[in-house]
Amino acid sequence: MTYFAFIRAQYRFLVFGFLMMALSNFGQTFFISLYADAIKLQFGLSNSGFGALYSTVTLLSAAALLYTGKLIDETRLPIFTGFVFVGLGLAALLMGLTNHIALLAIALFGLRHFGQALAPHTGVTATGRAYLNHRGQAVSLVQLGYAAAEGVLPMIAVAGLAYFSWQQNWLIFGLFLLFLALPLQVFLTRYEPPRSAKIGEHAADADDGMARGEVLRDWRFYCVLPLYTSSPFLLTGLFFHQLALADERDWPLASLALGFSLYAGVKVVVSLLTGPLIDRFSARRLLPVSAVPLMLALSLLVFFDNLFGSYTPHVYMCLIGMNLGLGAPLSGSLWPELFGTRHLGAIRSLTSAFGVTATAAAPVIFGFAIDAGISFAVIAAWGLAYLFIVVALAFSVAAAKIPTQGRA
Repeated sequence: MTYFAFIRAQYRFLVFGFLMMALSNFGQTFFISLYADAIKLQFGLSNSGFGALYSTVTLLSAAALLYTGKLIDETRLPIFTGFVFVGLGLAALLMGLTNHIALLAIALFGLRHFGQALAPHTGVTATGRAYLNHRGQAVSLVQLGYAAAEGVLPMIAVAGLAYFSWQQNWLIFGLFLLFLALPLQVFLTRYEPPRSAKIGEHAADADDGMARGEVLRDWRFYCVLPLYTSSPFLLTGLFFHQLALADERDWPLASLALGFSLYAGVKVVVSLLTGPLIDRFSARRLLPVSAVPLMLALSLLVFFDNLFGSYTPHVYMCLIGMNLGLGAPLSGSLWPELFGTRHLGAIRSLTSAFGVTATAAAPVIFGFAIDAGISFAVIAAWGLAYLFIVVALAFSVAAAKIPTQGRA
């Protein structure tokens, strides 16, 4: 089935997944950071103080996800979706009303947990267990919601700050999430394919699956997890300190900004191309290949000094976009392919917790390295060496002749 035929047949539930990914951006770092200066000014926080608070609530969110994430396996999707949006909406409202550092911490925790963690967890988990033969295409399509919101929400934030205070912005977001997004998403859950009639020829596979405890005893998990978490860790660290990187490399900020636009476009195109490849070759075989663009991007920092002249930041960002374009649909397809769908929520909550922890640790670790005078060339060399090791581990799973679970 082609993309267009698949979309025509399943567009309403695909819209549900797309919007879950898009609306998760209210809890993502790039969006919250647009209000960082106003938050630090109001609460008297230094850069390190706000960074420490942000990393702490992110780590707490990762810990909580181990418990809340698995509830999607035991709860009807409309109820779980409502739970996510009530939590996210109330957190946004609290951001708009808080006047104390403790309430700010609670609000940030809510945004990170219900936005950055549970919203995409819901979208990808529901999509991954809904489709078998076309899982790669489905996950690729819903993952586009994240990229679409990346291009729109910053403009909304900038426009909002021109007319309203930063807290009034968050009050508006909270009302939107509770009174528009919540009822729409709960309505769209009614189009989830029945568990007894999955899209695919092998519907019985939908009930196959390993429990989380069994996954933790499976050697394949430990061979693919390091590569799975490598991009969140390395790219969060590089993005969080991108101004320092641009300064060290003499990259103009305008050139870096254009690089981000190219990165977003490349990510979308590669993601769409990756879906059919997953359905044809499997996610476990493609996972090691997904690291190649990131390895090339790091090589630009390690071995070359502006190899492409003024276009170097553009090439660098395009390679990162390729890496994320490959990685997004792969991350949504890998776990159900290896371990089945029966306990997919519990498994994804475990793997997502590792990913969230990596994103929380990266800014601090990279920051210490930069403050210690370590150049980005050395930091990138460490990252490159690490990638060689974890790619080799992932290849062991790709090459193993082991039947996968829940795959048509």
